[in-house]
Amino acid sequence: MRFNVDIDDAEVLDAFNRILRAGQDMGPVMRDVGESLVNSTRERFSSQTAPDGSPWAPLSEATKQRKKRNRDKVLTEHGDLRRDISYRVGTDFVEVGSSRVYAGTHQFGAEKGAYGEGANGTPTPWGDIPARPFLGVSDDDGRAIEEIVIDHLADAIARSI
Repeated sequence: MRFNVDIDDAEVLDAFNRILRAGQDMGPVMRDVGESLVNSTRERFSSQTAPDGSPWAPLSEATKQRKKRNRDKVLTEHGDLRRDISYRVGTDFVEVGSSRVYAGTHQFGAEKGAYGEGANGTPTPWGDIPARPFLGVSDDDGRAIEEIVIDHLADAIARSI
């Protein structure tokens, strides 16, 4: 079954056109989503939890002894990884991540020797590194993204009234 609706009201047509234009260039929405995801990802370094809410694996005693600062904080010694969380946006996508070479190792984990041997013949990494996911979309992030999209559409409608 198919229905056709003819609208002969300039204001309503203008509102629909604004919604369509807002939906074609999602860049502003993606920027807001990127900002939101960067903030929630950085908050995970404080809560020490993965996007699914599970706690990160604790530090080994060897790692605690090696660290000069923040010995009780997982994924934090100087705060470089946390500060490096950034986003890249296009008209229809947003990517959140880190340019730190070790980010993937912490996100996914690595077994002892997974990267071969160092110059002195020791395995790299020298021990197993458990996965400590910091990137991802939590349930709260999903709700925030929905709100961002709804707000942008509501703004498009409001500008036409």
